[in-house]
Amino acid sequence: MKKHIRIILIQVLLVLTAACLLHGCKKKAERIETTPREESAPEEPVSEPAEPVEPAEADTQDNTMLNVEAADAVSYSSIPEHEKEKEKEPEPAAVNDEKDNALKTEDGRVIVDLILFMGQSNMAGAGGNAAYAPKVEHDHGYEFRAISDPTRLYPITEPFGINENVSGAIEDAAIGKKGSMVSSFVNKYYELTGVPVVAVSASSGGRDTDFWMRDNVVADFSERYKRAQVWLESNNYYIRKQYVVWLQGESDAGDGLTTEQYNQNMDNIIRPLFIGGIQKVFMVTPGRTISVKYFFDNIVYAQINMCKTSGYYALATTVLNSVSTEYMVDEFHYNQSVLNVVGEESAESAAYYTLNKKEKCLYNYRDNNVYIPEGFDYTDEEKKVEPVDHNNNGDFVRY
Repeated sequence: MKKHIRIILIQVLLVLTAACLLHGCKKKAERIETTPREESAPEEPVSEPAEPVEPAEADTQDNTMLNVEAADAVSYSSIPEHEKEKEKEPEPAAVNDEKDNALKTEDGRVIVDLILFMGQSNMAGAGGNAAYAPKVEHDHGYEFRAISDPTRLYPITEPFGINENVSGAIEDAAIGKKGSMVSSFVNKYYELTGVPVVAVSASSGGRDTDFWMRDNVVADFSERYKRAQVWLESNNYYIRKQYVVWLQGESDAGDGLTTEQYNQNMDNIIRPLFIGGIQKVFMVTPGRTISVKYFFDNIVYAQINMCKTSGYYALATTVLNSVSTEYMVDEFHYNQSVLNVVGEESAESAAYYTLNKKEKCLYNYRDNNVYIPEGFDYTDEEKKVEPVDHNNNGDFVRY
């Protein structure tokens, strides 16, 4: 009996010991859990290098243009990301060098604006006459001959770009280039901005947008532009602005191209140039044929709409819609006096954009009203634009 009681007492003692041990472990665990922990600094998120963002492809369902919602000089909705950053970068201070009358950066680079002149026969100057084109002073502008001699700058002379031909791509017979709008453009642009233009030729007569979208043609004009960029940057020049002046569309009108398809084609053509650094395309709308006053209307309206709705484009001038047929040399082409006016008016638009960071209000000669670009603020004075009667005030000349 005593032995049995002793066994029971031992069992009870073991149970009490186990309970005490469990209670102690629990307390220890609570002490460990409630002891403040040393917080480690959170890791910085690791981000992958951002790739350049190209403009979105045109919508194949409705073929609408890239929208403009920006209130700044460039529509950021349709410009690649790296171009947005470039626009934000401050331009270097300009210093006037009295020795050669050139604006230079503080580190001595000559400031220039690089402009690619693209289009078909009226851009090439098929109806022009070099004898009636203005002379360009040597320090007001230069030609970079990207094809015939990409080793130096040349004085601008007419016919501009006569030897800039690539077989099977951008080329013209000599008869297709007789005198262009380029000389008058460069003179007016320099007068307004004080910065010389480096002009590059990329025009070819009778070419529709299907031609300009061909791989070998895109490679040609992209290479012309890139050669000019590289040469200038390697020879102590600072490229301040980079533009395209575009005069084309007559062939597309003849093909019956819709405005939607023309819009889409144009985006495909100029997208590589924007990726390369171009900041704006200034569009000269085509005018008429001798036989039919409104033959090019679908393209004229396509271009005006593009300039209103896409940050890629700005309207340069619609003055060709006001020209009397007596100043045309044949069914499609304008004489040199008309091309001179086209050059001056286009330069005024480009210079205004350069100086004011917004597009210029223009007189729309097609509809006889004032064209006001969207996305910018204008004073009432800026909106007051009167037409100019070039036909009767002596600007256009018959010869």
